[in-house]
Parts: sequence; structure tokens; C-alpha cells
Amino acid sequence: MDYRKLEDLKLAGFAANVLTLLGAGTLTAIDSHIIAPSLTTSIGTLPADLETKTLNAITADDSRRAAVSEKNIVRRDLLAIMKQVRDTLLASNAPRNQWELAGFDYPDLVQTRYIAQDPTELSAFGYSNGVNSIVFRGNNKAGRVVFEIWRRHGDTVDWALHATTRRQRHTDTPVTPGQYYEYKVRAVASRSISNFSNSAVVYGAP
Repeated sequence: MDYRKLEDLKLAGFAANVLTLLGAGTLTAIDSHIIAPSLTTSIGTLPADLETKTLNAITADDSRRAAVSEKNIVRRDLLAIMKQVRDTLLASNAPRNQWELAGFDYPDLVQTRYIAQDPTELSAFGYSNGVNSIVFRGNNKAGRVVFEIWRRHGDTVDWALHATTRRQRHTDTPVTPGQYYEYKVRAVASRSISNFSNSAVVYGAP
């Protein structure tokens, strides 16, 4: 349950429950960790009858604009305080039962690691206008990796990173037609790097 998406009345009820738990010291994960003065001050500025005021603001016909404005201010303050509570639960590594007691979603702290797959079927073509075109099969989920294009200009020199792209093609220009160019590609994810693809040689059209 994402408290930020709750309707106004439900948000007020949710916040009232969290504040009651805080006042009773039930949320022990927060008790010794919360920045008490600022949180207490923030809570003190909110009306005690949050649910009633929110309901009145929603259903009011007279002075509708003023009532809606008051409701929006209360909602903003509630969201800010609930964020403080949630951030503190997170910072104190609170156990799951403390999150569930307050009604917050327990965060999935295990980050999914995408394994970059090896690109394949690289080929390169040279054109007489000083352009080399490289295409390959990416073999990775869209948006998960960046492809590194490596190149060497001559078969006796070292490889060097030439360009990066998210597409499965690349245009190398300007190049000198008739000279030796060799290319290979690898995929880079946030926490992994694939092996290099096959290499492809192009001399360029004379």
C-alpha cells in the first residue's frame, strides 16, 4: 500500500494511526532514531481531528475554495511527516514487523542484478565516402545495457574504446577508405560486463 496514493480521508486515517503508534512508543525502531524535536513540532501544527477536518473539506459546499485549500495544506503536511517516518524506518533498518505495524510497505532491499549478455553476429561494411557501418545482435533486454564499440586502426595496434550506444548499429566516420579497421562490441550493465562479440574487419572501399 502506497500511502502517497491514498484518498484524502484514508490518508488522514493512516497518518492518525502512525502518529498514535509513535506517541505510544510502539514503533521501537523509530523510538531511538527519529529526529524527535522537528517531528514533534510538525505533528503539533496539525489539527487533532484530522479525519473530521479532511471529511469536512471534501464535502463542504460553503467556502469551498478555502476548505479545499485547507485540505491540501493538511495533505501536504501529512505526506511530509509520513515520509519522515518512512525514511527513519529505512535508515534504522527496521524489521519487517515494524513496517507492517505502521502500515508501510516493507522495502525490497535486494537489488536485482541484470547480467549483461554477449553481443553476437557483428559485421562491418565500408563505403567509399569515408563511412564504416557496424551492425550486431545485442541479445539484451532493452534499456538494461550500453554497448561499447571497440576499434583498432591496424592489426598490430592496441584496441581502444571508440564509442558507446544503446542501439545495435553504429556509424564510424570519417575513416580513410582502403585502410584496416577492426571492431568488436561488448555490453555493459550497471553491475556486469559481457564478453566481447566476434570481431569484424573492414578495409573500406578504395
